[in-house]
Amino acid sequence: MSATTHHHRIIPSLPRDYIRRRRMRRRISNAIVIPLLSGVAAYFITRQTGGSGFTLPKSAQRAAPSAPANPVSLAHDIRPNSPEGLAAGAVANAVSGPMISGAYKLADGTHAVTEVPDIVLHDAKRNKDLHVRIFYPNEPGLYSVIVFSHGAGGSQSCCEALTRHWATYGYVTLQPTHDDSTVQRRHAGEEDINFLIAVRDALKKPALWQSRPQDISFVLDSLPVLQKRIPALAGKIDAEHIGVGGHSMGAFTADAIAGALVDLPNHPATNFTDSRVRAVLLLSPQGPGEFGLTDHSWDHVTLPLLSMTGSLDLGAGNQGPDWKKIPFERSQPGDKYHTFIEGANHMSFISAKTFLPGRATQDDSILGFTNAASLAFWDAYLKADPAAKNYLQSDALPEFSHSVVRLSRR
Repeated sequence: MSATTHHHRIIPSLPRDYIRRRRMRRRISNAIVIPLLSGVAAYFITRQTGGSGFTLPKSAQRAAPSAPANPVSLAHDIRPNSPEGLAAGAVANAVSGPMISGAYKLADGTHAVTEVPDIVLHDAKRNKDLHVRIFYPNEPGLYSVIVFSHGAGGSQSCCEALTRHWATYGYVTLQPTHDDSTVQRRHAGEEDINFLIAVRDALKKPALWQSRPQDISFVLDSLPVLQKRIPALAGKIDAEHIGVGGHSMGAFTADAIAGALVDLPNHPATNFTDSRVRAVLLLSPQGPGEFGLTDHSWDHVTLPLLSMTGSLDLGAGNQGPDWKKIPFERSQPGDKYHTFIEGANHMSFISAKTFLPGRATQDDSILGFTNAASLAFWDAYLKADPAAKNYLQSDALPEFSHSVVRLSRR
């Protein structure tokens, strides 16, 4: 048989819907590659390297040379924040003060802050140690408390761009490391653990869904112990005004603490509500179908709630931003807020790090919008600040962002 004859027999054997199948293969490849790249990015962002906080952009600092400096006393080797920038044009008229052209308290606050990079608390009931990172104001006073929960595979070392910033405005921020942490699992001897495995395990292991909100309640139980073990913290913790926030799986954790019901094996609709908590912040939360959450998990959630997502923020199953809005939509109305940020991806809410230099300014802006909305929320519901609540009820942040931010209320 000649090569030409063989060639002519092969070509007609190709399926007639070849183009359609090629398109399908491309879609499947995108569905695999995009989450994989997101996972790799998440690994480098959430690995134990610390981070830099958000401060006034250089243009605003030049416009407001009298803005108060914020020295930082460190119990560990980290540096004060270096200046970062907001999106071009968004700060053209920036001035000093709590409101910067419609953005809420973007500059660091007036409190000098001390970091306790790691303190270990022992939970005798569960026979486990819990590592906690703390930021607190140096000045005497009584300060509201925020417990912040990291994403799957992360650790207490993440997210200081938020937690330290809040501390400069008079909050004690506590960051526990949960059992799914890759750092913690490596320290326990799991040499082959990596970020993607940690995320897979977090999605499949109900024991992790249960242990996380239990960690938060244990941290709150330990507030008197912390004041004894850290003398400079004594008398500074206002246990009557407590908020819980979290990113990704940490948002699930805060959601559960607020009263979202979780289906565990043989224990449907498990309730992890902690009545000591006054408000919750959900950064890139989950809708039904993950971590034991169902269509009716939020039916009885009444606490003040602020959730955030963005146009590029996908769930582990490629769910879109509408899915991440469900906790806001299905919880009880009243003091509920949802922030949508155009261009924000899954990691944009906790770090301005990016692999794409062209996105550096945009990612810095998104982190600034996150800080503005979240701090206004904490001030409104942990400090009962009427100006902060008025800010949340206004369109100041969407207007400041030139409609990059959309704010919904219920």
